[in-house]
Amino acid sequence: MTVSMGFYKVIKQWVIDSETGNITFQPFQADGNPYKSNVFLVGASPEVNLEIAMNNLKLYVDSLVDGKLFQETFTQELQGASREYKGSLNFVSWMKERYNENVVLTNVNCLSTENAQMLKQMKKQEHPLYKRGLQIFEEVLNEFAPEIVILQGSSAYKAFIEHFGDRLIDFVSTNDTVQQLEQKGVLAKFPLKNGKNINIIVSRSMSYFGKEGNSFGKFKATINRILQ
Repeated sequence: MTVSMGFYKVIKQWVIDSETGNITFQPFQADGNPYKSNVFLVGASPEVNLEIAMNNLKLYVDSLVDGKLFQETFTQELQGASREYKGSLNFVSWMKERYNENVVLTNVNCLSTENAQMLKQMKKQEHPLYKRGLQIFEEVLNEFAPEIVILQGSSAYKAFIEHFGDRLIDFVSTNDTVQQLEQKGVLAKFPLKNGKNINIIVSRSMSYFGKEGNSFGKFKATINRILQ
């Protein structure tokens, strides 16, 4: 997919720190037009720290909507990718094969940092970049307006509830584990600025998905019910 000039401008203001002019955020990762995607798979924060020079901005923007280009461009960075990230790609492939659906990967906080500890420290400091990372996530949801947001793993679920839980519709706070929440189907609705309400569902980390998600039966049934 070639990014149009209008879409390029949208993504550009998501990836750049307005104070320094550096590429600092990873707003999403897709393989195709995210405006046509119904399902967003959400982690806590970008796990792969991508160091990108400004002269590669156009390449970076293009790679965010081109899975093959993303893999080729960041081969070295992705070599150490976690089981969760690899499992996420398995889920993306399964959704493409089963529903012809291009799943978009994103995170509750889109700030790219060297490690999770650094992100925690910036949260504690109430750092402007940490706050902007949360804002970008919300802007991404409002821009693309998917049908389903999947919060994978306890870290993503807890972060989402902490920052956006007070705006959920039909949500009942619970101490259930993500395994238990996965069995409940649609957990709540999240309202967008255009009046649409997104279905929020929770799953275990995709590191457990494998190739076909054999242990994710109820989870897959929930997705099927919404998309059919």
